[in-house]
Amino acid sequence: MAVKFEWNEIYELGIPEIDLQHKKLISISNELYDVATKGDVNLKITMSKILKNLTDYTVYHFTSEEEFMKKYGYQGAPMHKIAHDNFVAEVTQQIKNLSEGSQEDVLLFYDYIANWILAHIAKADKIWATFVKEKM
Repeated sequence: MAVKFEWNEIYELGIPEIDLQHKKLISISNELYDVATKGDVNLKITMSKILKNLTDYTVYHFTSEEEFMKKYGYQGAPMHKIAHDNFVAEVTQQIKNLSEGSQEDVLLFYDYIANWILAHIAKADKIWATFVKEKM
């Protein structure tokens, strides 16, 4: 069973704009958890709205990160972009699979998203953020 993730300061990169975006990503992801655990009678409609918001915001956020990396000449930017692109592709595929999904499927999807985001922040984002902060 998925557990709701809460933002923790250990995930902060020290770049306020990006930290706020990460908090927002977790907040939107947590909306999925909430709708799946509260037995919403309009699960599919509510879930669809949340997933649209999550997808749109993820694309916006990834673009922001990639612009930071480019602006400050981070050499690992192309590989980081590939990780972003792979995540978007996986989420897009899973969203298609959720069209007929149950509450349990939504929780599994939530668990995947939240774990990926937090692991990505804790590892890959910390690396580029350290590089960028030295250049700011």
